[in-house]
Amino acid sequence: MKSRGFTLIELIIVIVILGVLAVTAIPRFMGLSSDARTEVINQIQVSVQQANDLVHYKSLMKSYSTQAVPGRPDLFDVDLDNNGSFETRLMWGYLDNTDIEKRISLSDDLQIQYQGIRFTYIGWDFDGDTQISDDNCYFRYTQAASASTPPVYQQVLTGC
Repeated sequence: MKSRGFTLIELIIVIVILGVLAVTAIPRFMGLSSDARTEVINQIQVSVQQANDLVHYKSLMKSYSTQAVPGRPDLFDVDLDNNGSFETRLMWGYLDNTDIEKRISLSDDLQIQYQGIRFTYIGWDFDGDTQISDDNCYFRYTQAASASTPPVYQQVLTGC
């Protein structure tokens, strides 16, 4: 009576073939997480630019109330939802760096770091030291420097 099934040799050959396939496929899938992080940073930049453009143009419309910040000709607050509360601060007509997170939605695994009064970093803190800028996978917003100098949007992706 002949038994049906795989011989030991056939089983070993199948395992070797699967091992070779796994070794060649793993590097391709390992690169997907880097590509995904890069795309998230790209989308953050687009979202911040769109939010900034929207707030900037709304601040120019007469239907939205604005109020100057005393002693600061570069700052003013805008009531974007017309509820009497001036909840959004603009510098030279663009989002103040501390107001960015009010205007976009971020995943919980992203961190925000404020550096000085001009820079905001959004990205990952891979080494857990609360400094996003040293991990080289972030978006950096530099707020407007003057009425004629708009904000600067920069991506650093070498660590993604």
